[in-house]
Amino acid sequence: MFWRENDDSRPEFEVPAEVYDLVFSLRGSRLHIDHALALAEALQCRLKAETCRRVGVHGVHMAGSCNGWNRPEQSDAELPLSRRTRLVIRVHRDDHEEVAGLSRQTLQLGARQLRLGDSSIRKLSSLGCLYARAVCCDREQSESDFLAQVATSLRRLGIDVSKMICGRSGEIRKTDGSLFTRALLVADLSPEESVTLQQRGLGDEHLLGCGLFVPHKGIDAVYSMQE
Repeated sequence: MFWRENDDSRPEFEVPAEVYDLVFSLRGSRLHIDHALALAEALQCRLKAETCRRVGVHGVHMAGSCNGWNRPEQSDAELPLSRRTRLVIRVHRDDHEEVAGLSRQTLQLGARQLRLGDSSIRKLSSLGCLYARAVCCDREQSESDFLAQVATSLRRLGIDVSKMICGRSGEIRKTDGSLFTRALLVADLSPEESVTLQQRGLGDEHLLGCGLFVPHKGIDAVYSMQE
């Protein structure tokens, strides 16, 4: 008989500190649902062009439908900002000082103003399930072709993905038209793969909030619901 006990003495994976999220408190009254372009343009007026090419903007995610109230679908509709609403920007530590310097500044987003308060650091997660609200894709592409393309892109990052679910589609306004996007859930990642995907993102237009991943509680409930 050959018997070897599992070695549980391996050190716990430690998330590297090169990339993280800066979370800003906000003061403002209302904001357009489709505010990504206005926010990106406001940040481009405050940050260096090189910095804007590196950062990712999670955007300002406002209240969804609840308690009998339905969130409007029109992109030009406005929603109220609560005191709990935050602006989250993914940064490399080399850009920390510049981006954190946005604190106490007021951004002009069209007819609305957004006052940024103090910022705090939120480390990336090592959880094996990640979610992106929007990933750029071809409008004519089927879901299966989109997932196949994503799998190829992930392999280039050294990630051999085994479980993905494509979510709802959407559009983000640009100066020269609009971006077609799909939500994406990626599961069964190792801690190293999870951090890599959060650090690198997927696809283009990170300043508009595309291709940025955040931890998700799991894929099983979503899969069961789709089945």
